[in-house]
Amino acid sequence: MKMFKKLVPGLLIIVGLVACHPRPTEELAIADVALKAAQKVKADSLAPDFFRKAENFYLRAKKDFTEGYYDSCKKFANQARMMAEKAEYRALQKQTQIKNRVVGDDDASGGSSDPFKPKGAEGLK
Repeated sequence: MKMFKKLVPGLLIIVGLVACHPRPTEELAIADVALKAAQKVKADSLAPDFFRKAENFYLRAKKDFTEGYYDSCKKFANQARMMAEKAEYRALQKQTQIKNRVVGDDDASGGSSDPFKPKGAEGLK
């Protein structure tokens, strides 16, 4: 009985400390959304290095979450979000460069600035 009385306060302190440590569910959710946004703009093919790093950080964050390493989980989730945002930005940059090259090629070859107007129909009304 004396041992039980000594154990109870110690267990309550441990339970209290564990309960005070918040789970980083919001950070994981934000990282997941950032990854999906990057994937939507084809960052997996246009910015593969950043995208793969983001995926790896996210997987590590999920693993740490399930194992109860919440500080580490939060750190990796934030890194995943940052890498996913970089991947998305880089993919959008590359899409813009490709689009500008295609438009520039049409203008240089004497093509119409209207993509829906057939070639050779410049003088027609």
